Amino acid sequence: MTTSQRLARATDARVGLFVFSVAIAIAVYAARPTRLPTTGDEPHYLIMADGLVHDLTFDVRNAYSRESQTRQLHGAPLDPHVVIVNHRWAPYHAPGLAILLAVPFLAGGVAGAKIALCLAAGLLPLSLVGWFDRRMPHATAVWLTVGVIVALPFCFGASQVYPDLVAGVASIALALWLVERGSRSRQRMAWFLFWTGAGALAWLNVKFLLTTIVLAAGGVVTAMNAERAERAAETGSAGSAASSARGFPQRGTRLSVVRRAIVGCGLVAIGPASLAAFHIWGVGSPFGPRGGAELATSFSRAAMMFLGLHLDQSQGLFVQHPLMLAGIAAWPAFARLRPRAAAFWLALYASLIVPNSLELARFGGGGPVGRFAWSALWLWAMPIGVVVGEYHDAIGRWVKPAVLASLVYQALLAVRWLPDLGVLFPRLEEHLSARDSLFPVGARSALPSFYFWDFSSYWTYPPNVVAYLAVGALVVVGVWLSGLGRPPAPWYHKDLLQARRPE
Repeated sequence: MTTSQRLARATDARVGLFVFSVAIAIAVYAARPTRLPTTGDEPHYLIMADGLVHDLTFDVRNAYSRESQTRQLHGAPLDPHVVIVNHRWAPYHAPGLAILLAVPFLAGGVAGAKIALCLAAGLLPLSLVGWFDRRMPHATAVWLTVGVIVALPFCFGASQVYPDLVAGVASIALALWLVERGSRSRQRMAWFLFWTGAGALAWLNVKFLLTTIVLAAGGVVTAMNAERAERAAETGSAGSAASSARGFPQRGTRLSVVRRAIVGCGLVAIGPASLAAFHIWGVGSPFGPRGGAELATSFSRAAMMFLGLHLDQSQGLFVQHPLMLAGIAAWPAFARLRPRAAAFWLALYASLIVPNSLELARFGGGGPVGRFAWSALWLWAMPIGVVVGEYHDAIGRWVKPAVLASLVYQALLAVRWLPDLGVLFPRLEEHLSARDSLFPVGARSALPSFYFWDFSSYWTYPPNVVAYLAVGALVVVGVWLSGLGRPPAPWYHKDLLQARRPE
């Protein structure tokens, strides 16, 4: 690397660090306790953390008693979110987030917990910039990372005491490592962190158990392929390599492959198994306090939540972060170039978005708008990154203008939500003037809305129909553009995603 290249990279790194610091500063400023008291489920997660640091137990009876006297977390009486069994107050919410925040809460109270969440969210830009950097010029990678990060879901969501963004950041970090390095990594510690991290997701919320299963399945396939490739390379036998490529490894290789898969599944299972033990302790059932009664059985209702999490004028991820619409146009080319990675992406995305669409608590109840989409949102960076890297010569020059346009849009949104954080919390009313929205009342009638309590009118609501057509047009454009590039990679390629970086 030349001196000029080193200086350019150092400059890009400083710019990226500055932008990330600004995003974090906005998150901390916006959600400081004196300006935005803890709301919704936030105080209940912090009460769990309080019980852990002061009582060394998940029994939150004493913690709620202290809060009723001091009211330092909420400022008003709290209805405990607990299940009482044998005089034990077991928390209704999964304890994973409280475990992560226990020490920061002890050190700095509510502000300490929120700052810790902001710092943990820093794993997202670190994961993305490294992954982008391997498949496109460094300057483009930095610009694209800035565009993905500087948005309402990160600048505000990073400080919110909910597990959704934490799970989303962890999920994409694990997924990017797997599709990029997992098939070529022989580092036991890296694999150990992947397996245990995937298993621990369920501790954040039982709904993430599906994500654990998808990540574990992808890890098993990748680990088995990596073992076959390593064994074939070590033997140096053309016949062994050919038979391994056909899926018929030698006996020793087969045993090693099975052993690696068993070890991986065993490490992943630690998370769900320990969570089941916690549930047995708390409520007497390995499935925990939540049950099927909390899930919608109506397809039309679930479809409204699913579409709303993408397109609603307040809850929609593509409204909160329109840059991710490029992921829709990029997806057909992504699927054509990397079909295995696309299949893995689809399963992972479904595991993160579908359970939230089925919950009877509309869009997460009193939590921040859009939070039910935050866990899946960042996955759209994957098809964007693949396509920009693969066709950089043709479309790379458009990345910077697209990012600048995104930053302008986010600044305009911030002008609305920074002075009045109330717009970022739901008012579940059908009438446009009464419901929450990221836009002024005069503009709401022209924007998609998925706050219909008959769970059917949204299908034919004119702004929604326009949104459906717009998404369909992006898919058509993506299909057309995907046929103009180079031939796709072989479907049988052993890597989930082969890295390629332009010279």
